[in-house]
Amino acid sequence: MFFNYNVDDFLFFKGSLWLKTHCLIFFKNEATVQLPQGYTLVLDTNIAEQDYYRIECPAQVHAIVKDKENQYELGKHHVSIYQNEFRNNPKLSQYHYTSEFTNQLGGRYRLHVYFNAFDNLLPNITFEKETNTGYELVDCKDLKKQFTILALRNTEPLIKKLRQQHTDTIKALEARYNDCDERLAKHFDPRKEGAAQTLQITKEACDILRELIPLVRSSNYPKILRFHEIVARSLRERDCIQVAADASSQIKNLSNTLFDTHKGISSRVKVAQKPSLSVEEKEDPAVDITLSQSATAATADVTALPKIKTNTTKKSNTGVVHALELELKKLSSQFAKLTAAPKEEQAMKIEQLLSKTYSISLIYEHQIKLEDLQQLQKIRRGLHTLGANLLPTLLFTKQFELASLLTSFHHLLRDEKYLSVALQTRNSELLDFILEYGDVDAGNQPVTVRKTPYPSAVHACFYEHSDSNSMTECLSILIKHGASLFAPDNKNNDLPIAYSILTGDTHPLFKALLMNRYKTIDSVDFLKNLIILLHAYLERNDLDSAELSSIELEIKSFEVQLEALQNPLWSEPSSRYLMKSANHLEEKYFGSLISRLKKEPEIIAINQELYKATSALTSKLTRTQLRQGSIIANNEIGNMDKLLEGLDLSNLDFDFIKDAVLKKLNNNLRIIEKNRNSLMSRKRSLATKFIVEKEVENIESISKNKTLCYKR
Repeated sequence: MFFNYNVDDFLFFKGSLWLKTHCLIFFKNEATVQLPQGYTLVLDTNIAEQDYYRIECPAQVHAIVKDKENQYELGKHHVSIYQNEFRNNPKLSQYHYTSEFTNQLGGRYRLHVYFNAFDNLLPNITFEKETNTGYELVDCKDLKKQFTILALRNTEPLIKKLRQQHTDTIKALEARYNDCDERLAKHFDPRKEGAAQTLQITKEACDILRELIPLVRSSNYPKILRFHEIVARSLRERDCIQVAADASSQIKNLSNTLFDTHKGISSRVKVAQKPSLSVEEKEDPAVDITLSQSATAATADVTALPKIKTNTTKKSNTGVVHALELELKKLSSQFAKLTAAPKEEQAMKIEQLLSKTYSISLIYEHQIKLEDLQQLQKIRRGLHTLGANLLPTLLFTKQFELASLLTSFHHLLRDEKYLSVALQTRNSELLDFILEYGDVDAGNQPVTVRKTPYPSAVHACFYEHSDSNSMTECLSILIKHGASLFAPDNKNNDLPIAYSILTGDTHPLFKALLMNRYKTIDSVDFLKNLIILLHAYLERNDLDSAELSSIELEIKSFEVQLEALQNPLWSEPSSRYLMKSANHLEEKYFGSLISRLKKEPEIIAINQELYKATSALTSKLTRTQLRQGSIIANNEIGNMDKLLEGLDLSNLDFDFIKDAVLKKLNNNLRIIEKNRNSLMSRKRSLATKFIVEKEVENIESISKNKTLCYKR
């Protein structure tokens, strides 16, 4: 359930930290980021002028990585986190580990280890040597194991902590926004005395949404933000209009007062005219203030007010207002009808009406009155309440197709209660819906099931499973959506959960892996990562010899399976079809016995020989011969299916089955070697025949030349 985002799809904030799973981890500024002890955060720019965060890892004294020829001492190392993951280029994964090394001769080297959005290792590890012209790749096949262990040790605790902060940040922002929205619903007041408070709350809601939008996959939040912005602007304009009106009234009152004063003074001068006075008796001249002067002085501070957009003609304005009234009246009527409609009709029409509320606010953005926005806001809130109540009703009655239509409410699925109910009731369909539409990180989101808290849904499935409470279907859904099985099993010395399922007596949850075998047991990347994690585990100093040998044996088994999967033969479509048929036969009749058989040392040994012999033989065959071989093998599988039909193998003794399998594998090995020897003999015969024929041709040619010489 990945989403591909381009850089332009997100707001980019300087001084913010992100880390995407299905979304982003985002922190408003560096000061809010809480890193493990010893890590430091730096905002930087790469050579392509892309901003990224570099998290410097703690220095390690005398950390050495070595192969047969060189030893490399670790210097500086860090984790780079970019804003986005570019799926078409694995080197542009959202975060990667970088370290610098110096060998015993003073040569400088650089390592890059990449991770995907699910924190799984990517195969493209690069190890480069610094030269005068830049960096050149170095073969690091013998060092990959040590490099990946180093990378995992320095990234796992860091990324885990960041992801937790990411979840907490989203929860906090959503809680703050919901609080603002509730206050707006109670206190939205377009009157003069309430407008200032409403504007303040609206601006606060806008600020929260701008922080929240880059973090979550929700088409709803940007629409709500735009609506709040229009409301805020209308409130500001109302305030400006009120200020301008008050100023105009004051100007008019002042002008009238000045006019009356001026008129009174003039009339008194006319009525009480006197003869010329002496200098000592002269009065001070009356100050003659004109109306234009008083108006200019009074409006000096009002000119700075923002201009309010108006329509060009009164006629066009009246037409727009009338159209808006009709739209609002129609929308109110549709909303009233929808509230009384059946659930099915509500699910199909609620998004349409919500969209209408946003379109009206945009179309009439410059003409809509604050009272109209208040009515529109009331309808929008009503629709959101209706949708928020409708979504769980549809989900818990398994009307998933209708629930999928409520796109504006899918962000609500991030609430832990949905995931908790799905796991507690073992409702795999509900779980599938949540992971498909809810932007939930299945591998990292904590969940509580039956009052027991778990670090993730995978842990909940693993520990809640029992004969009477099967979690197989739920675990299968989690794997389908990319949840990692490499999380530590706290009850098995922190070994990966995948290891606990695949080892020992056949685990009942093994069926979930069979249901997703191309993501697990038949996946090259899955087996590679599991082998790497187990090798890292072997580096611990607290393992006893029995546990050590047990893990080493399991690693050997996984390596044999990996070797088989990497055989070029399986790249052919016919071979892939053959493998699918064989897998189906295994699951149908042998089930969990297969996992147990593959771990037997004798079977591991014979399988290794088989893979080598098969590779040697297939490398000598033509494509036509390979296709013919696949047809023969497929027919044999079909015959085996008919033979086993109706047989109950569960009652057979394991040792009896094991002996039969070993006999069959040894027989196959002899046939392959016989065919290979026969093929080699045939090729040698053909080569001998070719050489003899050439020699005969040469002798005949020499004889002819001699005959010609004699004739001459």
